[in-house]
Amino acid sequence: MNADRILKSEPDWFGAAQALVEGLQGQPTLDRRVDVLERVCIDLGDALYPGFAKLLAAVAHFGEPEVKALVADALAQALLTARLPAARVPAWGAGGFAGLAGGGPLLSNSRKVGPLEFLCVWLVRDIADAPLDAEAFETAATYLVDLVGASPKATALYVDKLRADAADPTEGLHNAQSRRLIEVLAERWAAGDPPAEVARAVARAAEADRGVGRFGLPLR
Repeated sequence: MNADRILKSEPDWFGAAQALVEGLQGQPTLDRRVDVLERVCIDLGDALYPGFAKLLAAVAHFGEPEVKALVADALAQALLTARLPAARVPAWGAGGFAGLAGGGPLLSNSRKVGPLEFLCVWLVRDIADAPLDAEAFETAATYLVDLVGASPKATALYVDKLRADAADPTEGLHNAQSRRLIEVLAERWAAGDPPAEVARAVARAAEADRGVGRFGLPLR
């Protein structure tokens, strides 16, 4: 599959999650399991990266604890080796997602973003074919936090990554809104809140930000 293709109207997420898990189980080392995650992400391409996030969410939804731990440990290794499967999205202010999908000049002004950060950016910026509403964000983020949370190591590494991203004002990916969202995500996750509460806190922070104008005045 490449970025010129689209997902089926009704994908078999259970089957896809099962295939991913079987692919990971068939590898003898964590690094080889990261290879599997990378191949799946590359096969989908940047334009279909929401499908990769949904695939991970499907593992969390359908998987038993040991299955989630298997995937979470692979994600931990990916984080540890700077190989987290990511999409390229336009740097803040660079324009819309279509420029990336079409291979235009925005490719040179893009940033890589992992699945949870992708959801936070998508919630406040137009980086996919359709907007991401708060309810869909909460559902997806809850599943992803639950999945990563199956590995304490992956949780610690991901929280550290989010904090580092939030502390770097020059990295170019985040505007003020998405930076605030990853800060809330890291804070609530590190505090040990349940996944659904973490996701809800981020969604509420996004809603609060949408109610404030550029000069700090409430929008009508």
